[in-house]
Amino acid sequence: MTRWVKVRLLIAAGAIGLAFPLLAWTAWGLQVKQAERMRALAEDQYVKEVELPPKRGRILDRNGAELAASAEVDSVHANARALLASNRVSETARLLAEPLHLDKKELSSRLKAPRYFTWVKRRVSPDEARAVKELGLANVYLDKEPRRYYPNRGLAGPRLGWAGLDGRGQEGIELEYERFLRGAPAQVPGLRDALGRSLMVGGLGEADVAGDDLTTTLDRYIQFRLEKALEHGVSAHRAKAGVAVALDPHTGEVLAMAAVPSLNPNEPDNARERGVRNRAVTDPFEPGSTMKTFTLTAAIEAGVVKPDDRWWCENGRWQVGPATIHDAERIGDVSTTQVLAKSSNICTAKIAAREGRDRLHEMLLRFGFGRPTGVDLPGERAGQVRSVEKMGPVETATMSFGQGVTATPLQVATAYAAIANGGTWLKPHVLRKITDGNGLTVKEGNVEGRTVISTEVAATMKQMLIAVTQKGGTAEKLRIDGYTFAGKTGTAQKVDPVTRHYSTDKWASSFVGFAPADDPRLVIFVMIDEPYGTHYGSMVAGPVFAEVMADALRWLGVPPDAPLPPVADAKPPKPTAVENETADDDQDGEEDGYVAAADDPRAPAPAEVPDFTGMSLAEALDAAKRAGLRLEVAGSGRATAQSPGPGEGRRGASCRVVFTPPS
Repeated sequence: MTRWVKVRLLIAAGAIGLAFPLLAWTAWGLQVKQAERMRALAEDQYVKEVELPPKRGRILDRNGAELAASAEVDSVHANARALLASNRVSETARLLAEPLHLDKKELSSRLKAPRYFTWVKRRVSPDEARAVKELGLANVYLDKEPRRYYPNRGLAGPRLGWAGLDGRGQEGIELEYERFLRGAPAQVPGLRDALGRSLMVGGLGEADVAGDDLTTTLDRYIQFRLEKALEHGVSAHRAKAGVAVALDPHTGEVLAMAAVPSLNPNEPDNARERGVRNRAVTDPFEPGSTMKTFTLTAAIEAGVVKPDDRWWCENGRWQVGPATIHDAERIGDVSTTQVLAKSSNICTAKIAAREGRDRLHEMLLRFGFGRPTGVDLPGERAGQVRSVEKMGPVETATMSFGQGVTATPLQVATAYAAIANGGTWLKPHVLRKITDGNGLTVKEGNVEGRTVISTEVAATMKQMLIAVTQKGGTAEKLRIDGYTFAGKTGTAQKVDPVTRHYSTDKWASSFVGFAPADDPRLVIFVMIDEPYGTHYGSMVAGPVFAEVMADALRWLGVPPDAPLPPVADAKPPKPTAVENETADDDQDGEEDGYVAAADDPRAPAPAEVPDFTGMSLAEALDAAKRAGLRLEVAGSGRATAQSPGPGEGRRGASCRVVFTPPS
């Protein structure tokens, strides 16, 4: 062995001797000092953990009918890393794009991300899942996920809201009670090989907890009737929108809440862009004459006015400072009860001046105006009541008949419910109870309220509101066969957003009332926004109220409290149109169903009955109005029959037209 070889051996031995402590130190650091971090890195390579949303709890109506539920459906995911390694990204994207209705380029781009788990499409239809299975693609998998669905489609859509792809509530009850409905998410563990392929998934027990079931105050039948009647009313009057609320005046339970435009929560895309929202709580408006009730309530309570006091209504025109107040018709000498029944702006303003701005302001606040009701729904607005300091003589006058003050439909309905039940303002609510998976009650809806007026004052106001529906009142032609009812019309000019002055052609037409009058079981508020042509509350919103109230009382098993009319007089008289319409006034006409008004029948004259055959509803309404006829509508679609037939007739007479959908 040469000397150089010995030197190299010594150098090698020395290097090994020096390296061994270094290796030992490194091994100690990896195996002991950094053991937890190294273990986590290793597990990250071979253990996958995917969070799946839990099964949401059901939403039920008050009788146990499902309004929202969850079902297991398939979702498609792919191992993009394995697809990249096998160079099958483009082919896989091409094969999946068509059956899953996806854009091929966008899907290909997503599958090029080197991830073990990539969603392809979540919550696919059964046909789509079947198509994916038949393709039998490598590294493409089907997983089960809960999907929210609404079996009644659009019923109560804005009120229910919807849940997104992540299983979280987005609007309405789904959002308000998210923490109860959602439950706990599932963490699904498993093993995968070096290419990310699943070896074992899920064997570590149950990880998810289903959400609680929520029983609402909603009555599915009343909700259905309210929605259909409101939709028909908005359509017939070619209105911009509509909103309606039905309450139990003795509990504050919201039995129904409808809005147009509405939505099917199974397909919530672009809902906000289309103006879909729960307008009963989100949209304050100037309520107009429905506020006169509270002006008179304050005066009656203070004792400054009695129901039989006499008032001079100035024949339709009265000056208050620089402002001139008008009535819709020339009203002369009337009682306090008739002031409300005939809906005189002038005499209401006179009553407000006598009671004083402080009493009026305090009564509005007492009935809940200017503050949220506290209903358990998201997005509620408070409305606006001008401060006392800003209420001069003109402002006091206009606020007395509902201008210069804003309120939500729910606030108006809740305030009238306080009169209906004898003087107690009740907080409206949509929750009856929440139950867990074992049927145990987790939370219950509570009846919360406060006394706002005495039972004596409430009884007096109830009688005055009944007068609105009797002969001489603005709602005298509304009828609910078998039941007495009380209510108030409202026809308010809207403020033009451009000019900031009251518009001459944009109105909010409303009606609010309760029945049976002596022992009310139901309060219903209806508002139709910007109807075309006829816009009086009794003629536009009143028929919606009467139709729904009649059906709802029968559904609730409320016995009639008034004699039924003779068979020959079973239908209410048809409405009349009034010319020279003015701001915030009501007329005593109404419409049968949702039909156009005719000229004043008090001066009958010959008329030509047109041939309605083939006309749409809108065309028939216009033709009837031009001929001075009252149109009675049956069905939908195109006109196929009429009685009487074309020819000579009488202005103000009725003509029944049957509409049939296209075959």
